Amino acid sequence: MTNRSLLLLAAGAVALGSLGACTPKFNGPLEAADLEERHPITVDQQTISMTVAVDPSLAELSNIDRSRLNAFADTYFARGHGPVTITAPAGSRNDLYAQETVAEIREALHATGVDYTAMTGATYRAGAGGDIIVSYTGYVASPSTCGLWDDEFELRSRNLKSKNFGCAQQNNLAAMIADPRDLVAPGDLAPTDSARQSVVRDGFVAGEATSSQRDPNTQVSSQ
Repeated sequence: MTNRSLLLLAAGAVALGSLGACTPKFNGPLEAADLEERHPITVDQQTISMTVAVDPSLAELSNIDRSRLNAFADTYFARGHGPVTITAPAGSRNDLYAQETVAEIREALHATGVDYTAMTGATYRAGAGGDIIVSYTGYVASPSTCGLWDDEFELRSRNLKSKNFGCAQQNNLAAMIADPRDLVAPGDLAPTDSARQSVVRDGFVAGEATSSQRDPNTQVSSQ
């Protein structure tokens, strides 16, 4: 190898070393990460429950308990997954009243639209007495914590992203999503309207327009 070649190799090594020394220490994987990676939203299962007291002095569920069960069913339809579990106390002198109350709770839930097949029963050992527990499984979204201000001025001076960049957006998304389970897996599809499908198919086979009819008097304004 000639002296000229050695000089060129040495000059190249010096140039590469200079470039490495000038690389900002913040220009790493964190800067390339997107919002979901920088501020992830975790989704966890959560048990949502309510209790109904076993009261032998009452002949049926009180209006307050029925209202509470109606509100409970509304949240179940909106964010519930799996069956509704009705857990009754066992081993106390109020076992008979507890089972009667369980039957009334099942009827009250069914009246709100919860199918009997979507309800399941369970028991737990109780001493002198105990409440009936009505529960279902839901999902809760937990965003990352905002407010990391260390190195803020240094990041700004280098025109780099703040550690809080996108954190508020992710927190708002976690708070607004109707069912956090949608972040884990897609929701179930609604049943198809077979009657409407037949109408559209028959029209298509007959060569008719299958789009919605437009009112000829409809006017569109650009203002």
